[in-house]
Amino acid sequence: MYAEVQARRGLAGDDDVFLALRHARGPISHLRASAVTAAPGPRLRVLGTEAAYVAPQLDTQEERLRAGRRPDLQGGWGREPQSHWGRLVTGDYSVPIRSQPGDWPAFYRGLEAALRGAGPLPVDPADAVVSLRILELARRAAASRTTVTVD
Repeated sequence: MYAEVQARRGLAGDDDVFLALRHARGPISHLRASAVTAAPGPRLRVLGTEAAYVAPQLDTQEERLRAGRRPDLQGGWGREPQSHWGRLVTGDYSVPIRSQPGDWPAFYRGLEAALRGAGPLPVDPADAVVSLRILELARRAAASRTTVTVD
């Protein structure tokens, strides 16, 4: 893994990050996150050799919550307008792909059930540990300006 991790605004958190991960079977993933980009690109872009999937922005659940809307009082929660759909792109061909309905409240219902001993955690703790390990190694790679191996 190669990484660039910076706190450009001088705040406590990292606000500009780039990771390049070479996977054991050969593919390479480029991950980019930035809170300081003057002209942001698509929020999600998955590139393959035959096609790509590009989503202009994330789902609208967060902005709906910030606007005071509640999932238990609003029908169609998690369904996205066509303007938020991603597109399947192959060369000059591009077609919109309807988003699957999101359900953030389901995560919190699952977390509550797990905390009460009435169900599994909504995220496998082992997956969370792997994610944290990759983030730690990214910081190490960025600080040393070297590549690191992820076990």
